[in-house]
Amino acid sequence: MIRVRVPATSANMGSGFDTLGVALNLYSKLEIEETSGGLEIITLNNSGNVQNDKTNLVYRAMDHIFREVGYSPKGLKIKQDSAIPMTRGLGSSSACIVGGMLAANALSGRKLSYSEIMDLAVEMEGHPDNAAPALYGGFCVSARDCGKVYVKSIKLKNDLKFAVMIPDFFVATRKSRGVLPETVSLKDAAFNISRASMLQAALTSGDYDLLRIGAEDRLHQPYRKSYIDGFDHIFEHTYKIGAKATYLSGSGPTIMSILTGSGEAFKSDMESFFSENSHKWKCMLLECDNVGSVLSEV
Repeated sequence: MIRVRVPATSANMGSGFDTLGVALNLYSKLEIEETSGGLEIITLNNSGNVQNDKTNLVYRAMDHIFREVGYSPKGLKIKQDSAIPMTRGLGSSSACIVGGMLAANALSGRKLSYSEIMDLAVEMEGHPDNAAPALYGGFCVSARDCGKVYVKSIKLKNDLKFAVMIPDFFVATRKSRGVLPETVSLKDAAFNISRASMLQAALTSGDYDLLRIGAEDRLHQPYRKSYIDGFDHIFEHTYKIGAKATYLSGSGPTIMSILTGSGEAFKSDMESFFSENSHKWKCMLLECDNVGSVLSEV
């Protein structure tokens, strides 16, 4: 049996559109074994949106690897247990893809390197900012060139907390990407380059007071916020009560704040804020996962 644990991820991080991402200590867990025939998929914590046939994303990711290496399993039993909310901008799809590919690679004789798995994961996912931290952990900077994905994973200090604010609605990634413009001005491009560079510098140097500037964005958040009632009000309140940076996680609708300290006072305040303003959101505190995906055979 193959066991895989894959962390949740938060992509874009404001200014790093399709480039920056961080792994968080919330996990998707898989148990997979080859059987004598057929396909059996067992899903725990299923909200009713996970398929139990060959359209299942974990199975499709596994099949992608099997085809790549020329391996044909007789049958498969897949058990999924994920604490990562689906379609909320926390990398649930990347966790399925990365986990499935790692398991399939192990079952077929470990013929592919992590780098090759990353290329194939991004081929399925479309962009690397979630897949990279899901596989490698930490704070990841990713770039694609001629079909190859280049990743630098930076292990963050344990003095940061990530306040994850999740609403009771979802926004499909396809819909969220559809509102983005095909072209941007040179001024806005330069703005985001400066902010993404500052975000990386602040995270790696520990100068967290610069995170707010580094998370500013003009490429995607101004267009996507129309799907989230009270977006500006929420952002303003997080900064009022001490957030170092606040940004839309992935394509949303989850909003993320980076904090120093325990974060408990921030969490309590935000829960009161949501209640008082009739926003049906929940807030949880997470930390950076610097390990990434973990695979074991039993």
